[in-house]
Amino acid sequence: MTVQAALPATMQAMALDGFAGPGSIRLRELPVPVAQAGEVLVKVAAVGVNPADWKACAGFLPFLPVSWLPLVPGFDGTGTVVSLGEDVTQLKIGDRVAFMSGLPLGRGGTWSEYAICPAGLAACLPDALSFTAAATIPVAGISPREALDQGGLKAGEQVLINGGSGGTGIWAIQIARNAGAQVAATAGPANQDLLNILGVARPIDYRNEDVAARVADWAPGGVDLLLDTVGQGSLGDPAALIRPGGRYVAIETMLPDETTPGSDAFDAKGIRAIRASASFPRLGAHLAALVDAVASGKMQVPPVEIMPLADAAKAMGRVRDGHVRGKIVLTVQEDQEGAANAPATVKDFA
Repeated sequence: MTVQAALPATMQAMALDGFAGPGSIRLRELPVPVAQAGEVLVKVAAVGVNPADWKACAGFLPFLPVSWLPLVPGFDGTGTVVSLGEDVTQLKIGDRVAFMSGLPLGRGGTWSEYAICPAGLAACLPDALSFTAAATIPVAGISPREALDQGGLKAGEQVLINGGSGGTGIWAIQIARNAGAQVAATAGPANQDLLNILGVARPIDYRNEDVAARVADWAPGGVDLLLDTVGQGSLGDPAALIRPGGRYVAIETMLPDETTPGSDAFDAKGIRAIRASASFPRLGAHLAALVDAVASGKMQVPPVEIMPLADAAKAMGRVRDGHVRGKIVLTVQEDQEGAANAPATVKDFA
């Protein structure tokens, strides 16, 4: 039997009525979803805005069919558990959580007052971690953690992270450094301070510096691992930056016109090329580890720009156009619990 607190019948949600881009999203009144077996219902407080969100709106994600319209986007969020489906024992009503949504399973996303979450994809938050800060963690943190794991990152290796000032890049830098790697990273001139704050050994201004020359000066034989969080041919010849036998790991962009590096250059140097995407069975473990790292002070959440849920289309457009410093978070409910003792973000150390 489903266990739940008293709930309204309907909710406010930002929902898509088509796949024509951010302009397809608008405020709607929809039924509050019901938690099924193995699921929980979360009263949403805040949600991260991720590249996957505008790609969903543009129809680039094949696992989101037209038959699901109207569709609430949003792959992650934070909030309070208000209903338990059958067989859920690891969570209880009232738990504050960061979570991954049931959107890929046809259960709707997080850009709404209430959202469904598979129970295994939620991590309980300590009281000192605010909903807004925690909303920067799930997709942006899990993606590079999985990618670096697939790339076989080892302590002592030299790692280049392409795109170090966005939400994914900031988490990637911290994950690699916590694993004992030495890190170089690219960012624009306005974000070189951020790379220094994060302890990047070789910050690179990709607009005003020769990336290849800067990497060669730091790692004369090439880096052991290159993590590309940007794609779209932004590095030119990535094979030239990697040592023979090294690894190139690109986070899957799902863009139909994605530029992929030539395999001949990789083959000539024995470089292993990996296109990393989410591993559903590991999502929960990755999220729990990241929350623990923030709670213990081993990692800091990215700089946060807060926008109201009503500005979802504008936020998606900003992320689509790139060059967001840190993370945009949409607030759904007022964040009171945990806000007073929110952890420092990297901007607090500038």
